[in-house]
Amino acid sequence: MSAPRSATMHRPASRPDVVKAVHGARWFTAAALAVGAVNYGYALVLTRLLDVGSYARFVAGQWLLLSAATVATVTVPWVLAQALARARSDAERGDAGRFAVITSIGGGLVMGSVVAAVATRFAGPATTLALALSTFLIYMTTVTAGWLQGVERMRTLSLLHVAEVLVKMAVGVFLVVALGLGDTGALAAFGIGALPFLLWWPSLPSGSGRPWRSASANRDLWRRALGIARLQGLVALMAAVDVVLVTMLPTEPAQAASYQASVTLSRVPLFVASAVSLAFFPALSRRRAGSRLSASAVRMYVLGSLPLTATLATVPGPVLGMVFPADYSSMSTLMVFTALTGFALGAVNLAVTFSQAVDDYACARWQIAGLVIYTLALLAGWRIGGVQGIAIGGAAGATAALALLLGRLVRRQGTAFLRHTPLVEPLLLTALLVLLRPFPLVWLIAATVIGIRAVERFLRRPGAPDPAEDQNEVTSEPSSADRSAGLEQTTTEQPGGVMTHLRTHPDDAGTQERPDRLLVEAVWRGNALPAGDTALRHALRLARDNQVEGRLARAYPGQLADVVAEVDTANELFRENLTEVTGRLYAAGIPTVLIKADLAGDYVYGNFDLVVPEGRWEAACDVLGGWYVDRDTYWLERSTKVLLEPRSGPAAHLHTAVSWFGVPVMSTARLFERAVPSGGPWLVPCPADELRIWLAHGLFQNLTFDLSELFAVRKLLAPGVVAEARREAAGEGWAVGGDRALSVAVGAMRRLDEGAPVRLPVPIPVGASLRVGTVHALHLLRHGRARVAAREAALRVPLVVAKRRRMLQS
Repeated sequence: MSAPRSATMHRPASRPDVVKAVHGARWFTAAALAVGAVNYGYALVLTRLLDVGSYARFVAGQWLLLSAATVATVTVPWVLAQALARARSDAERGDAGRFAVITSIGGGLVMGSVVAAVATRFAGPATTLALALSTFLIYMTTVTAGWLQGVERMRTLSLLHVAEVLVKMAVGVFLVVALGLGDTGALAAFGIGALPFLLWWPSLPSGSGRPWRSASANRDLWRRALGIARLQGLVALMAAVDVVLVTMLPTEPAQAASYQASVTLSRVPLFVASAVSLAFFPALSRRRAGSRLSASAVRMYVLGSLPLTATLATVPGPVLGMVFPADYSSMSTLMVFTALTGFALGAVNLAVTFSQAVDDYACARWQIAGLVIYTLALLAGWRIGGVQGIAIGGAAGATAALALLLGRLVRRQGTAFLRHTPLVEPLLLTALLVLLRPFPLVWLIAATVIGIRAVERFLRRPGAPDPAEDQNEVTSEPSSADRSAGLEQTTTEQPGGVMTHLRTHPDDAGTQERPDRLLVEAVWRGNALPAGDTALRHALRLARDNQVEGRLARAYPGQLADVVAEVDTANELFRENLTEVTGRLYAAGIPTVLIKADLAGDYVYGNFDLVVPEGRWEAACDVLGGWYVDRDTYWLERSTKVLLEPRSGPAAHLHTAVSWFGVPVMSTARLFERAVPSGGPWLVPCPADELRIWLAHGLFQNLTFDLSELFAVRKLLAPGVVAEARREAAGEGWAVGGDRALSVAVGAMRRLDEGAPVRLPVPIPVGASLRVGTVHALHLLRHGRARVAAREAALRVPLVVAKRRRMLQS
């Protein structure tokens, strides 16, 4: 009984890697299908929009760009992803990022020049320039791609690839139709489509000495770059050689077209293998060779590709005849063999990924041997049987090349990566499809059921029971990088897809010692759990990030007595400075409204925010001339906000309106009309205005709600207050965004009340902030405030991206 229990205890150590890799593979697979569909649609649309000569130049330029992009995508991203996965310090991550920037810029300049030189043979100066610039931009995007792959943000990377082709298609059609730029515009769209990647350009950790020179002279990174480029380049060459040969050899056009159409369908397993490789590569680079993670990658590839291969290989002629013209009638025979070739090439891709993940670049010799065998088999097949012989030779040659690489991989890494590969069910289903092939209708029904079953298994939640997987397997030991990290990361999926990342220190053994749990129980639920000093100090850091360190300290007055004293002193200074500033202004006839402050919040405030009436901003600064010692402004808010620093205590921020980055979200005059006394020489917003200010602060600026803000919002959730706030927000042009922000806050409060894990601070979806910015800008434009609307439209995206990046790096 003890062995199974021990094995089960080891399983959680590997689950985050498996879960992230499996989810990433799914996203990459979906993105690859979407990208392929959009690219096909783009080419199809251009056949209608361009004349024959322009379309021919477009196809030639597209081929040049794709060739250049292939070189880029098999070098920089893979090297950067592996380096980030193995990095143990910011210095190593910085070196890897700088190396990627250097190689991407250098490669972009070189390949851009090569593409331009080739393009002069068939294109004019404008088209040549468009191709060169597009090539350079494509190379620049590889830094973002490698960075996102290395930090395992697979969903973001997948969506960026889809966004790239959508922008490319939209811009290309616009340039061709609206501006009449012809093939030049269609090709320039490739570079413009790459621009979304630059919004996620990584922020590199600073380095000591001469970091850029150190990165460019890093021999290990150069060795990896050359090794990975060699391995991935050979994979790409092997996938293209049969298509090139069938075009070059003297074959009948109908036969060649049938072969190319068959290959197009049969290469889908290669796309699945590429998606699995991209998703699993960072984690594989941290693990020992032949680990359980490798077996998960193989299993996922087989589940996604083998049923598809069987379906393609057995598709009846009448079914193909319903899709393709009569000239493609030989596809039914050809696909029996091209489907097997596609599956073998995908497996070759996966085997090469396993080797390069452990820096085994010597497998290139075996790849070359396999490529030679594959090419000779293609040529021999053509000599014996023409196009059909090429298909048969390709299947035999690809299988032989796969056998070479698998044999070497087994000798070096063992057979662990082949364990639990689900073969019995796919082989039985293949036999069933072969038997049903003479009956097209029955075959079509069976193929549909098999496809649904394959998709269900491919999308099954990682770790869900499955007959093909041994649930008692012991996972591999953590890598040295994992052990050196000093922190264990647990990933929990929350309702609505929000992922909570909770980090615990090795000294904190129990669940009650988890810092996030200590904070939530003590501050939100009023239940101070027993806690050691180490865990409590970790919880204190999280409390400071959420502006509730005073609440935590008062829950543990003995262990955090110094924090209690610090907060009491800070609160006293806050009230003193607030009273003095507002008292001076009140005496001068300048009323003020205090916003975004909770005097009972027990937080060490560094400043406080006051709104003054319109036209009284400079006068207020003059009145406070003897109080502050330094006056400053933020460059984005220099006309709406001033920072006044006193000799001690929190600073005063004077605002002309409730606004963020110079864009007002409510009327200052109406704010003062509805404000209520506070008991001091300042006013406070009425409840409905206060609620809107908290929601707008999260929605327009921070993109989060911390715990202190959730406390403030919770006090304002009376039905009448919420209804009034919604009416006012509707008049200000951001009601839908306000509803979304309120929904996020209320959902977080509910989970906190239930004791469920919550990511803190609570993130507001980026899409909600982008949408509210667009809607609000249109509202301002309709009301004659074009200048402010333009400012909102220009700043919203970069500010959201900057905030988002800062949150992810924190």
